[in-house]
Amino acid sequence: MCSPGFSCDSALQVTYIVRGSGRVQIVGVDGKRVLETTVKAGNLFIVPRFFVVSKIGNPEGMEWFSIIATPNPIFTHLVGRTSAWKALSPQVLQAAFNVPAEVEQAICSKRNNAEIFFPSSN
Repeated sequence: MCSPGFSCDSALQVTYIVRGSGRVQIVGVDGKRVLETTVKAGNLFIVPRFFVVSKIGNPEGMEWFSIIATPNPIFTHLVGRTSAWKALSPQVLQAAFNVPAEVEQAICSKRNNAEIFFPSSN
């Protein structure tokens, strides 16, 4: 799974699925889902400027590449080392998700360094 992320500099993103298959979810700037679909090798999709995209591979995996419509793209992810959530205080996150401090700490302590998640072999 690729963590939900977006372009901070208004870059348009064109993504081509090279191998495998999986799901793609795209959410607009208003928070409404604009696309949730299954993709496979040979499919192409466009992520509009400032929209959030997440890619989830099926068990056999999924390979893709993206063409970005700016020479120096700046992306951020909702988790990982460039997480937008890191800029928010614990109190704001607790209020936003309506959870106690313990739950907020558990959420924020997971996956601090990676934007690509691999399934557990357990």
